[in-house]
Amino acid sequence: MENITLALAKKVGDYAEAVVAKEYGMKPFSVAICDKDGFLVLFNKLDGAKLLTINLTPNKAYTAARMGVSTADFLKRLQQDNLNIAYFSDDKFVGMPGGVPIYNDQQQIIGAVGIGGLKEDGEVAAKVAAAATNL
Repeated sequence: MENITLALAKKVGDYAEAVVAKEYGMKPFSVAICDKDGFLVLFNKLDGAKLLTINLTPNKAYTAARMGVSTADFLKRLQQDNLNIAYFSDDKFVGMPGGVPIYNDQQQIIGAVGIGGLKEDGEVAAKVAAAATNL
């Protein structure tokens, strides 16, 4: 698979809901899945999730897909190199944990997942992305 499909994106979204329900007490959150180019494939905002997650969560997935690293790692780079995120000339880039690339079996990026509204955004996104190709 070279790019994430809607069918797989739905499975990833469902898996994210299951992980949060099982491990984090089904707190309200949002999940976004984008393709390898950062274009949105699926977005779910659970009842009660913060409104700011409507824009922020898809941007986490977008950033992870476009930069090829987690948004947590992107944030580290911004901090270590003392970079202003505006230097990248992309208004959608986000330097907050919660976006993680999804890889196929050949270790090529096929998309990314974004999680928003949880204190554990980065942790959940990493678990979901790691399981994505086995769903």
